Amino acid sequence: MESLRNKTGIIYSGLFIFLVATSFISQEVYAFTVRFDSLIIFLALFILALPYMGEDIRKRDPDLIMSALVILLSTVFAVIVHSGYGAVLIPSDLALISYMTKHIRLSKTDGLVISFAGAAPVILWYSHVRWSYNFNMAGFAFMLMAYFGMLLMELGAEKGAVSYKLKGFLEAVVFITGFILSMLYHSRTAMFGMMMFGVVYILLRVMSTNKWALRSVLFLATAGAVLFTMIYIRLAAAFGGVTVLYKDVFSGREGIWSELWEAFLRQPLTGIGSAYELKSFEIFEVHNGLYDILTVHGIIVFALVVILLWRMLERACEKGLHNANRVGRIAFSAALSMMFTSYFENFFTVPPYSFVFMTFVLFVGLDRERF
Repeated sequence: MESLRNKTGIIYSGLFIFLVATSFISQEVYAFTVRFDSLIIFLALFILALPYMGEDIRKRDPDLIMSALVILLSTVFAVIVHSGYGAVLIPSDLALISYMTKHIRLSKTDGLVISFAGAAPVILWYSHVRWSYNFNMAGFAFMLMAYFGMLLMELGAEKGAVSYKLKGFLEAVVFITGFILSMLYHSRTAMFGMMMFGVVYILLRVMSTNKWALRSVLFLATAGAVLFTMIYIRLAAAFGGVTVLYKDVFSGREGIWSELWEAFLRQPLTGIGSAYELKSFEIFEVHNGLYDILTVHGIIVFALVVILLWRMLERACEKGLHNANRVGRIAFSAALSMMFTSYFENFFTVPPYSFVFMTFVLFVGLDRERF
């Protein structure tokens, strides 16, 4: 077990590289591997958790207890409502992610390897217009690669590979280029995510010591995602027909979310399950990560997941989020950007993005003593 604990960084980096390579290089490979990624992440994190579970059970660690409840209750409720059992892995993965971020420590060398692996696929995306990918996924890819590119510049400067004078300029170029490419792909969700990155980053600079300001942002990124669906439904009814980038601002999600609210309120405890047949869309696709967990798995599982996420993000703030740590600010802004992007898509809650999200959270607390 101690050997497994000592090799956590290597195992984690290898899994990250596998998920990036199989998701963002070939659409055909991604279409095959994505069916197993939730299970792979669950098994990998469960195995990595084994060295810590005994001690945490003795201490009655609240994160371990809540994670176990999420896995147990989502499984029980799935049986009750005849849900697809694969859906159980979504909240279960998030629970394990929240639990394991308190135990996994990445060195700055791990950070360099991971940030390079996260940024490198952009070379292929620049040289090949990946028309085989969904336009939203292409936008997400450019957004995430921009974030990893910025982190690579920061860590490279600390290593001496990039000058401090140059890195700020290069980070701005990377970010602006990623935004423009997302715009060219008409990926409004990725554009929104990158704008929220900027908002959160500025807030961290000017109010990083203001706990209430940070908690307000965390509330908007978690429970706020569900409240947003209610606001969106009402705005769509009042201002339908407005277009941006040749698309209606209100793209039909209001019909899905309204129908799901009606179905959810009939069985809020267990949720409606992933086998529910939507009348407002041809497939069951919620287009909102946390709202998906609420409606599919019920209010108890949703509440536990939100609490776990909140505790994880507050720990990240306490670990390494201060004015002198630009890596921490970039990584935390990237993680929150993914959560805000999930207002419109099942983004940070599903693989490979859930693991990318975990990675950004871990980068906030990079072990700055081990390079």
